[in-house]
Amino acid sequence: MDETGGRRVLVAGATGYVGKFVVREFKARGYWVRALTRSEERLRARGPFTAPAIGVDDVDEVFVGELTKPATLAGVMDGIDIVFSSVGISRQRDRLTFEQVDHQCNKTLIDLATAADVQLFEYVSLQGASDAALADLAITRAHEAVVAELRASGLEHRIIRPCGYFSDMGALLTMARRGRVFLVGDGSNRMSPIHGRDLATICVDAVERSSVEVVAGGPEVMTQREAAELAFAVVGKRVKITVVSMRVARGLVRVLRRLSKQIGDLAEFIVVAGEVDGVGPPLGTTTLRTYFERLAAGDPDA
Repeated sequence: MDETGGRRVLVAGATGYVGKFVVREFKARGYWVRALTRSEERLRARGPFTAPAIGVDDVDEVFVGELTKPATLAGVMDGIDIVFSSVGISRQRDRLTFEQVDHQCNKTLIDLATAADVQLFEYVSLQGASDAALADLAITRAHEAVVAELRASGLEHRIIRPCGYFSDMGALLTMARRGRVFLVGDGSNRMSPIHGRDLATICVDAVERSSVEVVAGGPEVMTQREAAELAFAVVGKRVKITVVSMRVARGLVRVLRRLSKQIGDLAEFIVVAGEVDGVGPPLGTTTLRTYFERLAAGDPDA
């Protein structure tokens, strides 16, 4: 323990939707927090769909380094008791693959944590990895490779499996505002996405408890079409939904993969996610309607 009264935590993925909330939750609970980021400017700025800015009071130390460049990470584990990682590709920008980021970057963290005798490593994977439709996707293989690395490492660990994020649902509200929502598939797949703030609470709770794996859903189950209709209701517009058939969507994935394997892999995940259920225990408390209403009103803390 140190003068803050909490163990020392390294948060990797601190500029992402989940990571920003997790930084603030650890700090609010009395942990000493080091945020690992490639860009302090991005850490300090608000993220999309109400991911919070990290102010000077939200973190004890900012460590600027790149997991794809291990030479920049010297000292990142110094004094650290707990490593939290939500490192992964959410939106393709750097033309890196899921294997390079979701797996290899987290493997680097695991190796550094093992060498530093870190007490516990917590990793955010995905729900439904054993589903036949998802199991062979590049993103699933990468996530589960990290889970396997953790199990083999000897580190005490926690695996968090969220059932989708409200940040993804925010895209529905954006489309509804423009007057039309596009859905991949008929929209009948069931889901229970969760707010990043609720997920952060679950992540820190898991560090303090003994469950090795936690599947985390939001407080309600709905179909993708119902979520789209809710978005229209909140913005006060007539429902206009265009369905992109699976045949057309898969054809588009093949075209994109010819142009870029990285973008093709991400598109394939989006397409497959449009036809499988993603439902878990209702651990979150924030409803999607509440989130949409606050987002529509411009509430920065939606």
